[in-house]
Amino acid sequence: MNTKEKRALIHQKLEVMKKCYRERNTGNFDLFFDAFFDRNKLPVIIGTDNGAWFHSMGRINWLINYDWEHWGSVEIDTWNFTIHEMDHYDIVRAKGLLDFQEDRVWDMDIVMIFLKTEQAYTCRLMQFKIPRNVIRPVVMLNGNEEEQAKSEKEMKDLISLNGNVSSDLMREHLAQSVKTLLKEQKPYLTNIDIREEMIYMEECEDSYLFALTGFCVHTEQQAFVPFRMVGVGQGYGLQDVEFSHPFVSNLG
Repeated sequence: MNTKEKRALIHQKLEVMKKCYRERNTGNFDLFFDAFFDRNKLPVIIGTDNGAWFHSMGRINWLINYDWEHWGSVEIDTWNFTIHEMDHYDIVRAKGLLDFQEDRVWDMDIVMIFLKTEQAYTCRLMQFKIPRNVIRPVVMLNGNEEEQAKSEKEMKDLISLNGNVSSDLMREHLAQSVKTLLKEQKPYLTNIDIREEMIYMEECEDSYLFALTGFCVHTEQQAFVPFRMVGVGQGYGLQDVEFSHPFVSNLG
């Protein structure tokens, strides 16, 4: 499949997503799921909120239906997306708009990692995220028990998903690579805490995709904050990564 064919296919998939989020009909779940994913190998979907990490069919169904029942209006740009093509995985980045009315309109990014095979072009990871300002990136966890509980749940979910991986050298190396990258690109983040047992990985020959959650100190805000990264690597190197903070509307 060449780049032109990929763009046409991704546009078709995003049109399905746009239709489903416009209609907000829970009966469209199968239409949405089958446009992107493989039922025989469930994907990871990461929501915008702190703690929103979904892998089982039941939880994915709950997440999508919750969005359609409770979110505001969602518009998705089905044409102006980007594709970073690599050997076995492609990272697709699309834009959306989340409108809750009452003067609350937020930009939304959709990050998708597709696995390329001779038989299919399947999304293995999808992340919805609300872009945050560097100066005030996220809710401060200090003293906020509800948000701390959400973060702890996300960590437990990841540990359960990965099983016992404390001796996995690849995850250990990846954690160190991400820390080095963040120190170079985001010097305002300190005390970066990434635990190998909370790194989700899938491999295809010498390439891999990953998703992780961690914590850091934001020196501008003097706050202890969570962060996420998803991305693709090859061998022992990182090829493309996406950094974000979970979105929390309560800034208490």
